[in-house]
Amino acid sequence: MRGLSFEVVAGWEGHELVVLSPSADVTLWADAPSDRRIVVDLPDAYLDERHGLRRSFRGIAKWAAGESRRPVLSYSRAVERLLERADAVVCSTDEQAVSISEYSDNVHTVLDLLGEIDVCPPKVGDSSGFDIVWEGLTATLPAVRQVLSTLQSISTDCQLRLHLVTDLRSPRYMNRFFTRRTEDVVADWGIDLRLHQWSVETLAEVAAGCDLAIVPVDLLDPMAVGKPENRMRIFWRLGLPVVASASPANVRAATFAGLGDRVLCVTDEDWRHTLENLYERPDDRLELAEAGQATALTAYSEESLACRWDQLFETL
Repeated sequence: MRGLSFEVVAGWEGHELVVLSPSADVTLWADAPSDRRIVVDLPDAYLDERHGLRRSFRGIAKWAAGESRRPVLSYSRAVERLLERADAVVCSTDEQAVSISEYSDNVHTVLDLLGEIDVCPPKVGDSSGFDIVWEGLTATLPAVRQVLSTLQSISTDCQLRLHLVTDLRSPRYMNRFFTRRTEDVVADWGIDLRLHQWSVETLAEVAAGCDLAIVPVDLLDPMAVGKPENRMRIFWRLGLPVVASASPANVRAATFAGLGDRVLCVTDEDWRHTLENLYERPDDRLELAEAGQATALTAYSEESLACRWDQLFETL
């Protein structure tokens, strides 16, 4: 939105400033010459990822997939080396910024720009049922299971439909290996499900026919808990009320919107109470959607986020 010219590069030759995407080879860029300005975009909470096979083999898997020039036994340490080399680091939450500040003294919290997501006026749906939408990567689908018992209970009193906007086929590891069908993942969920292949256009179309969006998070997974409030922002732009797990970022977003605990859940009982109440109260759904959208267009406006990039570049 600033009209800046740019090019996609594979190396630093001939460039004074390079912004690294999350797919950049950390083993290469950690050794970039000191006269090159390097900005690292690190949207995920890799530093908080819990120990396990996924973390242990990440460095070798990235090398096998051609995403790094050499294998590393500790990918987290490779990321730390890159952060120590970086002239600036961009992350997506205040909590990430605290962790990253151990390795860099120039850390900036900047959320994704969402200009490609339409702004749709909130409205009360005219459907006789209750249509709920979720969107995201299939890897995060297990978090939705915590809501299933509530959805199954509500579905006994109304025609409930859960719309999942995601990839219909997806790899299980590193977005590359062990492809599976999403319909197989959700086959035993026991509610009326509608699967939609993810695209910006499809998401907007599905959201237009829904009454509410959910953003469940596995609150026991540090990496999931460290994710930003982007999904709440997306659905707010699309004109929907959002009920979400009480991760730090989602709490922050709900607080900005003045919604407090009205849309935040920790326990199964929270989800049941909140969703049942909102099913019965369409006027409350409209109120929540209007408050959320106002926040998406002010506190999270595209201009305010672009200004944060301006501030980052000024430090360089």
